Amino acid sequence: MSENRIRRAADHRTYMAEAREAAAKGPEGYTMVNRARVRLIQDQLKEARVGEFTFQSDEGVPRRGGGQAPPPLGYFAAAAGF
Repeated sequence: MSENRIRRAADHRTYMAEAREAAAKGPEGYTMVNRARVRLIQDQLKEARVGEFTFQSDEGVPRRGGGQAPPPLGYFAAAAGF
């Protein structure tokens, strides 16, 4: 076994031991909660509030929206890039 591989295995064992120790302490640091408050403005136009940020989403005219804001799947695609 190469020295590099041995070092990586040792690093992994150390990481796993630290993770088990942290998990034994409870869920602190392992839970993240994001909440969104969403309200319908008209037709398909919606407004969402996440923390201190507010944004809108709408569908295009072919989907009975007004095209006034990005569609929900547009936000989803952008989130994948973030």
